[in-house]
Amino acid sequence: MGGAVLLSLTLAACGGGGDSAPTDPNPARPDTLDVFTPGNVFSPTSAEIRRGDLIRFRISESPDRRGHNVIFSTNGAPANIPVVKDTSVLRTFNTAGTFPYTCTVHPGMDGEVIVR
Repeated sequence: MGGAVLLSLTLAACGGGGDSAPTDPNPARPDTLDVFTPGNVFSPTSAEIRRGDLIRFRISESPDRRGHNVIFSTNGAPANIPVVKDTSVLRTFNTAGTFPYTCTVHPGMDGEVIVR
């Protein structure tokens, strides 16, 4: 085979010479940030994420054994989380802004998610 034909076949076999851009085998996935409930506090109390990212609320049993809830007070926030314990609940934040939340079972147990 001639050198030009061999080079052409080699480029075709390797995907060279085409006009299509390579595809990313690992497309961008949303990040997940954990918020814990050690005792009667949210930790961290303030979480900053990007639009489309997730918060995983890791809700443990409270010292009074009642569990916790997560009640958002701003429009555009994801659905509230009812009183639960010893479980994880994911929430996706698709809107930019600041989303304060509280546990109504335990007064003073507050947090916020800041979405950029």
